[in-house]
Amino acid sequence: MDFELSETEKMYRDNLRNFLKKEYAPQVGQRDAKGPLTRGEAIDVMKKFKQLGIGLGPETARGFVGSPMIFGIFAEEVGRVWPSLLPLFGMGALPAIYAPLAPEEVKERLIPRLEAAEFIGCFAETEPEAGCDTSKLKTTARPVGDHFVVNGSKTWISNATIADTALVGVTNTETGTQTFLLMEKEYSPWQTNELHKIGWNASPTGEMFFEDCKVPKENELGVLMQNALKLGPKLREVLPVSDGFMKMLSTMEPFTAMMTLPRAGMALASVGIAQAAFEAALNYARERKQFGKPIGKFQLIQEMLYEMDVSIETARLLGYKAVDSIVKGQPDARKLSAMAKVYAGEAAVKVTYRAMQIHGGMGLSTEMALERYFRDARMMTIPDGTSEMMKLVTGYTLLGKGFSAYA
Repeated sequence: MDFELSETEKMYRDNLRNFLKKEYAPQVGQRDAKGPLTRGEAIDVMKKFKQLGIGLGPETARGFVGSPMIFGIFAEEVGRVWPSLLPLFGMGALPAIYAPLAPEEVKERLIPRLEAAEFIGCFAETEPEAGCDTSKLKTTARPVGDHFVVNGSKTWISNATIADTALVGVTNTETGTQTFLLMEKEYSPWQTNELHKIGWNASPTGEMFFEDCKVPKENELGVLMQNALKLGPKLREVLPVSDGFMKMLSTMEPFTAMMTLPRAGMALASVGIAQAAFEAALNYARERKQFGKPIGKFQLIQEMLYEMDVSIETARLLGYKAVDSIVKGQPDARKLSAMAKVYAGEAAVKVTYRAMQIHGGMGLSTEMALERYFRDARMMTIPDGTSEMMKLVTGYTLLGKGFSAYA
């Protein structure tokens, strides 16, 4: 197995790392403490990343979302500096991917915003009574003529309070089946309420409330996928998805295939957080003196550094193995992305904990970045599927049909 990045990937990583170090690292602590980004600030972020060729527009998305390895590198590097920025791209990508398949009048509104990096999207599935159990969504879509009328609520949705477009999970009242609708706030207005959390402080998170929101039936995921199939060989020219993703669609449900990359991305973002905490601990162990010598000479400190480094290396390898399986469109992509998310998320919690222990009293200071690393790491074990649910996904993929623990 080749563990080396290509020269192009190394150049991308180095350019991104330098950009983050210059543009965001100096201000992260102060800005993160102020809370969620405004819509204006979020768009400013998107525009700055667009200068690096990173974005959700038709051109930039092809080399970003459409390249799983590039997306994985992005997740690790941004996780290392400011994880709060990740949902702007990760969750925004889900509605953005389907925009080119929407009706012409919808595309005329969305594509220019995507091209200008002024599109903020969200993925709205979680509900007050349907977190991991998405088979019982209570947000309903009632068919009325050529529209659906949507009623219900969502909670813990990244970008909810600043999003202009959403991919919303609903239950069709006529068929009883679950599906997704591409919704625009300007034409299907919804209300939001901000939610507060322990980590990702600058990432806007909130509730969404839908009351008699009209959505064209043409915006339903099944219709969008039919539009995709009609394109035939031209589909890859329209959708910013990888060949591997297209291959996975032949063995997985669209939603299942769609979630493999975000989960692998979460794993590598966890690696980034852990790496930042490890480097801080390593430097402190060299500099801090107790009993007349650097604490790095103490055996227990070296043991903690060993445990931290092994966890990071293992999580990184598993994360990129998951990405590699997505690149190749392998059936194991679902299992590997779930495993990577669990292992890396839990590893980040342990690594940041140990980094705080190595720093002693200073590790508890709110003036140090460690407390932010610790809070951000704790976030990684729940969104996009809790560690416990990811273990059940893994168990199901190992045992096969008939062994679902949550059916």
